[in-house]
Amino acid sequence: MLPIIIICGAVLLCIAGYAAWKNQKKSSPEVTAPDDAKDTDEFSKAFFERVQSGEKAQPFLQLANQSDCALLQGMLQSAGIPSYTDFTHINKFYGPLTDATTSGLSIKLQILVNDYEDALAVVNDYTGSKKSSAGITVYPRQ
Repeated sequence: MLPIIIICGAVLLCIAGYAAWKNQKKSSPEVTAPDDAKDTDEFSKAFFERVQSGEKAQPFLQLANQSDCALLQGMLQSAGIPSYTDFTHINKFYGPLTDATTSGLSIKLQILVNDYEDALAVVNDYTGSKKSSAGITVYPRQ
């Protein structure tokens, strides 16, 4: 009889501990994103708002690595050109494989058709200062 009482007590203790943990988790303050993450989200939001209002978007760049993508997207943002990237996380997962090939694992950066000429000037400035455009493919204007 004593082992049954001990087992029931242990089960009740586990249930009470789980309930207390669940209540603490619900009452913990919400963690907010840092300011730079909020700006990035707002910038992507501007891209989608303009597309939803009728502007046409197009693929603009195919990038082999995340550092080029981050720098170019920041430069585009500074120039007031909204953009959106696809496959950024897949690129992070496969890493070196994407640097060696410009396959389906590459990051795709999209812009609005109306911003093509300004965006192309930003990319040309970046590749000129980098002295290489390896891993960066520019799509033609649509």
